Amino acid sequence: MSATDATLRPGVAGLRRLIGRFMPDRDLGAVFKGATQVFAIRLAGAALAYVSMIFLARWLGAFQFGIYAYVWVGIVILGPPLSLGYASSALRFLPDYLARGKWRRLYGYLRESFVVVAVTSTAGALLGALLVWTFHDLAGPYYVPFLIGLLCLPLATVLNQCEATARAFGWVHLAYIPGYIARPIFSIAVVGALVWRGTMPNAADALWAIVGACIVAGIVQAAAVISGIRARVPATRPAYHTRHWAAISVSFVMIDGFRMLLENADILMIGRLLEPHSVAIYFAAARTAGLIAFIYFAVVALAVPKFSKIHITGTRAEMQKFVSGVIQLMFWPSLATAIVLAGLGPFALSLFGADFTSGYPTLLVVLAGLVVRASMGPVEYLLNMTGHHRDTMRVYGVAAVANIGLNLLLIPWAGIAGAAISTYIAIAGGNLWLYVLVRRRLGVSAFVFPIANARI
Repeated sequence: MSATDATLRPGVAGLRRLIGRFMPDRDLGAVFKGATQVFAIRLAGAALAYVSMIFLARWLGAFQFGIYAYVWVGIVILGPPLSLGYASSALRFLPDYLARGKWRRLYGYLRESFVVVAVTSTAGALLGALLVWTFHDLAGPYYVPFLIGLLCLPLATVLNQCEATARAFGWVHLAYIPGYIARPIFSIAVVGALVWRGTMPNAADALWAIVGACIVAGIVQAAAVISGIRARVPATRPAYHTRHWAAISVSFVMIDGFRMLLENADILMIGRLLEPHSVAIYFAAARTAGLIAFIYFAVVALAVPKFSKIHITGTRAEMQKFVSGVIQLMFWPSLATAIVLAGLGPFALSLFGADFTSGYPTLLVVLAGLVVRASMGPVEYLLNMTGHHRDTMRVYGVAAVANIGLNLLLIPWAGIAGAAISTYIAIAGGNLWLYVLVRRRLGVSAFVFPIANARI
């Protein structure tokens, strides 16, 4: 046996023990298998998105790239509230109706959800455009890019609803490939074509490319979702339970809105307190560190529907075993990836341009924050899928307000690193609060280490 084999064998054996410990559990086995597929798609999408960010930063320059990043984050924040929570409630209602054969309710929910999302997002985009036009002097260099971004808003919001619907039906590839693979390929190809023709693209050009990408991806995804539903669900007359659906969805829209504000307010605050160049550096650093978040996302994407199932049909011991397994699956790969990214950080940031390496301290803060989040697992979804979504709403509301306050204090003092510190203090504090609520409401410990099993 070589020295290399001797070095690797304990690690390989440990990985096999970890997988073998959880894979006999049918639910965890399904999550692991599905999560690997989601992770592969999201990893490919992350690679494409990351490469496209590098090209955009070099093609647009730091100033225009900062404008593009600021506007796009604003659109990302606006999308979930304008869906009125139907993108999240789809994961609660559709699996239920599928399992019980409630075809009339299923058709009713599908029709109502897409109509609501299309109407509210369009109305929100028109109102936003009116406000931007009215106060165009305050918008400055963001004026035209904001108008283009608002044009994209209804398209992106309907795409999110298509993704949620495909996830609810278990169509992993259909849910993620259009938005995370096809869309970045199309958008970067359009901007690249402008560069190839000798045109100097700006933030507006990059946003027009996203509009086109959303149109193409939306048409393909919507057609595939409709075809899949017709093949799987018997045709019937829809039944509507609007009051019930709306009541649950409203709670989710508050949660989604607070979460998006919690996770993205830092960029908006930097854009108002600093210059677009700082937005660009922060965006690059945060997205580089954020690559480890795809591990968390991949596991959560498959685990969420099973939380509701086990809560209804299983025992607290079964829920504890499942939750512990889920956290193990997300924490250790996240920690390993964070260590790698910490080592490669200066090189990765230099790919955007020489100025971007100044974002390395920010990258380290974000990495630490994401590892802490992974250590407490999907506490938000545990509460949401077991009827305690109002707890999540309150916690995220307080955390979002705290995040804005901390950003106002720390950005003038520490620049973009202060924004990262503010955001991840708020996120970690919110997760700790949610962890306590999970223990109290469900009697389940959602922490990676057994010491967290001590009674609270």
